[in-house]
Amino acid sequence: MNRTVLIFIALLLAAAGGAAFYLDLIPVPGPTYTVVTTLYDTDASGTADLRLHDIVATARLWYWDRDDDGVADVVAYDAAIGPEDQLQPSGGITAWDYGGDSILDEGTVPGALQELLRSEPYAAALVASEPGNVELVDMRVREFVDEIGRRYDDWRLSGFELPVPGARLPDADRLLPGATRVYRSGIHQGFDMYGGYVGVPTGYGATVVAAKAGTIVRADINYVELTPDQYANVIARSRAAGTTPPAELDSLRGRQIWIDHGHGVVTRYAHLSGIAPGIEPGATIRARAVIGFVGNSGMEAGANGARGGAHLHFELRTDDRYLGEGMTPKAIRALANRIFGLEN
Repeated sequence: MNRTVLIFIALLLAAAGGAAFYLDLIPVPGPTYTVVTTLYDTDASGTADLRLHDIVATARLWYWDRDDDGVADVVAYDAAIGPEDQLQPSGGITAWDYGGDSILDEGTVPGALQELLRSEPYAAALVASEPGNVELVDMRVREFVDEIGRRYDDWRLSGFELPVPGARLPDADRLLPGATRVYRSGIHQGFDMYGGYVGVPTGYGATVVAAKAGTIVRADINYVELTPDQYANVIARSRAAGTTPPAELDSLRGRQIWIDHGHGVVTRYAHLSGIAPGIEPGATIRARAVIGFVGNSGMEAGANGARGGAHLHFELRTDDRYLGEGMTPKAIRALANRIFGLEN
């Protein structure tokens, strides 16, 4: 090979190397997305509580603000038209903590989708998306919202146990939520756990434990028992009103502890005879930790200085509605047994 050819080859190699170096300096464009946003008013509140972000050729995301506070509580992804034209998720449903920027139920959300939701290209596409008018809610959308609502409740109501160790649900329907209380013209909002009805002793002073981990938001440490006259006046006012007003009902619950378990779920423990050391507002509490003791505060016997009728009144509330509201005793038992991990 002559000298001219060698020089020509050397020049070609140098040029190729320079081109490769130059290409390394050129930024490679990342993925781009197109997002089409549709709004729905599923609860007829006048504002959109359901948003569909259709990431074209990638995923479909449904953001549902079930409590109308402006923050989505539920994200359902990869929704699709299924058998018989039913709208249903082919992926999964989870809760997204926007404030903490973290998936609360990571087991159902693919890592690739988590990365996409946090990516700059997706954020840019979301900003560029221009939602149109609020669309009418048809049967498919309604059924879909009902389904994600059920799944969300299953998720946030998981891990609960009854607050009396070893207990079962009360045997008598009159001790369940929704039972009438003629003496005060009202409706019962919790489970009355009397000894002889729940399979274990629950006499005066028996221990009460936290049904699930959470934060104490109320603890009536300095509770003062009603006098007989005060108790009589509360009952008289309730009968006159034809119902038990919230303030009167609160008095009749006696000494209480409330625990916030997050996501709109609160448990209440009432008629307590005392509160365990360290239980105070703001304290975090683990599941099954002793929080108080069975009593009869707020009841007629308690007002008269006696110990009769002692039991635990226990409420599980979601979005400030008591568990079992508007349900039959049979349906309440089925739901509560499932929530508390009990056999029917």
